[in-house]
Amino acid sequence: MPKLIAMQPKRLGAIAAATIMLAAFGGAEALAASPRATENKMILVARQDPGTLDYVTSNLTALRLWIPSNVVEPLVYFEKDGTVTPGVAESWTISDDRLTYVFTIREAKFSNGAPLTVEDVIYSLNTMKSSPVLQNSAAYNAVTAIEKVDDRTVKVTLSRPSQAFWAGMGSTAGLIQPEAAAGSIATDPIGTGPYKLVKYTTNSAFEFTANPEYWGPAPAIKDVTVRIVTDGTAGLNALEAGEVDAIPVNTIDLWEQLVKREFDKKFTLVTDPQIGEPTYAVINQKIDPELRQAIAGTLDRQAYNDAFGAAWGAENTCTFALPNQPWYQPENAESCPYPYDLEGAMKTILEKGFNTLPLEYASLSDVPDLSLPADIMVPTLQAAGLNVTRNAIDLARYSQLIFQGRPPQFDITVMSGDAEPGQWSCPTPDKAGWSTYCSADYTDALAQADVATSDEEYLALMQKAADILRKDAVIVPLIAKKGVGLFDVDLKGFTEPKVAVAVELRALHW
Repeated sequence: MPKLIAMQPKRLGAIAAATIMLAAFGGAEALAASPRATENKMILVARQDPGTLDYVTSNLTALRLWIPSNVVEPLVYFEKDGTVTPGVAESWTISDDRLTYVFTIREAKFSNGAPLTVEDVIYSLNTMKSSPVLQNSAAYNAVTAIEKVDDRTVKVTLSRPSQAFWAGMGSTAGLIQPEAAAGSIATDPIGTGPYKLVKYTTNSAFEFTANPEYWGPAPAIKDVTVRIVTDGTAGLNALEAGEVDAIPVNTIDLWEQLVKREFDKKFTLVTDPQIGEPTYAVINQKIDPELRQAIAGTLDRQAYNDAFGAAWGAENTCTFALPNQPWYQPENAESCPYPYDLEGAMKTILEKGFNTLPLEYASLSDVPDLSLPADIMVPTLQAAGLNVTRNAIDLARYSQLIFQGRPPQFDITVMSGDAEPGQWSCPTPDKAGWSTYCSADYTDALAQADVATSDEEYLALMQKAADILRKDAVIVPLIAKKGVGLFDVDLKGFTEPKVAVAVELRALHW
């Protein structure tokens, strides 16, 4: 098979920078073994309820932590060492000009017993091609045809080389579902993965069991329950009491508490950049650029970091990226076009008459690691002389109003999420996402990077795109958070996610 340059946006960083770190801190005496260990079960904690399991139309982390990789698989997997291994596709070839990809689809069944067919693969890829989630559809910007060659073979033709396409085939853009069951995806997604979803109860739990139809080795732990516990302290209490076995992703509002209560000594503490997230302000693009810049100047990144009381898990940054992405830079004079300058911001606001403009700040009321930054940001904006009104809404309403609102129903907000830079690109105005960010220069820089033929060229263009994003002051990064998890000391096998941020349940074992 012709070798394709391994420069995918996330994979390059994972190889070039330090990757996963697993460390059990301290030497405190071990807690009693989990009763689930002898039952071949485990109970995990999720901090948020996604509201929908439709990964085609939603990119909420609360969904992508559990369904991709575990229930629904992509065509291929990108491994930690940069190699590519089979997923739904058992083999593939890539033409020398990188315009033709031919996938041989494995003989397998979905978890509902239906056979996996080429038609299902074509349906899935076409569905992702038209997904309203830009990071899904963007993988297909260069795709001109998705065709059946025979009963086990699919050919995808591109108009130009595309790093995004190949990377997407190992991420959410490459997830394969059965066409016949697509109507139930919001509550019962079906796939070829090692687990099947037994039941999803909104605001309560996900229940998984090993997929008897799985084509690969059976997962070590047969039954997995993921309890949705939105109260972080309650989740830590349940872990300490032995009622649950792990909190794979601890949101930043818990970090100070978990150290003070010595959870890092009683349990295995896991940190991993890939399941971290940037926290960033979003300013509606319709707002005057000078006002956006003034707002950016009110943001004291250290204040946000200090508020969580766990600087060991987050770094101040003006770059929309994570430390495992090579174009990332920590906060410094060169990387911050609008550094914290409250007095300067106040002067601009007054001189330009921005103090007379009513601004709506939309914040999440039930996501602590986002409500806390809002608690800092809103009073600061008001102190700077801006006429800001806070609209605090829950995640379900926020998803509807902010993510799907057209035209956007906010002026300023704060968000944490995937560090994929392509989500802010905008090929045409009708593709503008919830952030309303649509920069021809930014989109062009990403497009140039997409067709890059060397690591050096790719990195230079991604750095150029990151600089454009910084200077436009629509997406204004604050801190880059690591992924932080707590596991029962007897629960082994945590591995770096293969598909976006998905927790790899199959690798965990007692």
